Amino acid sequence: MLGISSYKPKFQTTAESFINEHQSELLKLIGKKITRFWIMWETNDDIWMNDAPIILEIENKRYEFTAYQLDEFSLTINSFELSEKLDWYGMGNEMPLEWRENGKQELIRNLNKPILDIRILTYNFISEFVESGEKHETGNTLTGIEFVFKKDNKLDTENYFSVYNALDQNGIEKIEIKQGNQIGRISITGYNNAQKQ
Repeated sequence: MLGISSYKPKFQTTAESFINEHQSELLKLIGKKITRFWIMWETNDDIWMNDAPIILEIENKRYEFTAYQLDEFSLTINSFELSEKLDWYGMGNEMPLEWRENGKQELIRNLNKPILDIRILTYNFISEFVESGEKHETGNTLTGIEFVFKKDNKLDTENYFSVYNALDQNGIEKIEIKQGNQIGRISITGYNNAQKQ
């Protein structure tokens, strides 16, 4: 799938199911460092294939994140080898692909910094009916994950490494993602306590 024959993402649609599945593993990452990351690159056009997984290396493990459709997000760990031949749905040499290490230069600044917090991102889809002016909310769907680092100074706003659903493709950012009041955040370190209240 997504150019990798052995890749089997495990898609979740709610923050609750994602946290229940991955919280214990993610909690181990607090204080650890993202040492490098990989994105898939299409070499003919020299562009990032933002439909393919984004891979973060932390403590010698590869954390593979993928957004799919509008409301699906997956985390797998060491589920395929980077040496595996890439082939985008049978396109072969027409679309040559490779893994590019640290392929987005703006995100390199947050490598090798201790992770202070990990937050699960949700998105509240709001649609407005033109005739009546009524708004309809679909609830908070799982949309991504945000790694938070110490600020370099008081004015620093680039202390994040976020992987999120950018409308049926992957997005990555070094700043806090904001889309009006539609993005919600759930810290994995406080999740169980919040559930008990």
